[in-house]
Amino acid sequence: MTDPDKHIRAAALVAIEKISRQCGEQVPWEAIRMGFQVDGEHVLFANRAKGIFKPRQMSAALSIKTTVPRTGRSRWYRDQDLDSLDYDTGLLRYDLALGGRNDPTNQALLAARERNAPLIYFKGLEPAIYQPIFPIWVKDFKQEEGYVLLATADFEVPEVAAITARDSIEASYSLRMTRIRNHQAWFSTRTKAAYQWRCAFSGLPVRELLVGAHIVPDAEGGPPRVQNGICMSALHHVAFDRHLIGVDPDFQVLVSSQLHDQEDGDLLVALKDLNGTQLRLPREQEDWPARDFLARRFESFRNSSP
Repeated sequence: MTDPDKHIRAAALVAIEKISRQCGEQVPWEAIRMGFQVDGEHVLFANRAKGIFKPRQMSAALSIKTTVPRTGRSRWYRDQDLDSLDYDTGLLRYDLALGGRNDPTNQALLAARERNAPLIYFKGLEPAIYQPIFPIWVKDFKQEEGYVLLATADFEVPEVAAITARDSIEASYSLRMTRIRNHQAWFSTRTKAAYQWRCAFSGLPVRELLVGAHIVPDAEGGPPRVQNGICMSALHHVAFDRHLIGVDPDFQVLVSSQLHDQEDGDLLVALKDLNGTQLRLPREQEDWPARDFLARRFESFRNSSP
């Protein structure tokens, strides 16, 4: 089925690509709400109150959005949980609007699926901050279950949709991202936010020097969940990855004998002084590192010690 909205979609993809290049993977709502121009007319990317959005100039959905609730507010959709990856298929799960089949927004999303039309997914990272994932397609529409499965560009997509995307954003980083890597910016930011943007080892609060690091690497099957992450400085991340420091299932920090045997200044002393200390945990217990993930990683730490 042809897409009568094709020229607007193409303009939207070009516009969000420019915004993503300017802002990086963390785009504030203020940049998204500005919209874009098509044939001298202003078109919106998304609506703050709606997850599935169809601009008035279009006949099918252009974008979908998840929102991270502010601290203390509950989540009302499953795709706001810490892990929305469908591990049976490797696709992203997105909940339909609660109104069922007759809901206009659900119908707009179904129309986009029937046309094989590419969408923009504004994935919530933290309140009012989003990661645009694009182009993305509705691969499976599970009306009865109340959700859809979304495919990114690394999946095989219908030829008409792929041509539209290549013509529109040929150089887009999204075309090079794997379905797992689409989650990594979200995972990293959510992990850092859970630790209130402080290193769990040192307490360092400098955001530019922090990373949201996996406990069990994704290459080893570690899921992109906050419970499989620790916020740490870049230095501690390297030390953690090289098994120079480890964390046991009781959140105790241990330092490898490789560091104990060296003497070279205050920075090394600070690393060695971590031995026997307790990891700084998130305020919310549901965000604490999972003990089974820590146990798996700690086994690698112990096996790597001389």
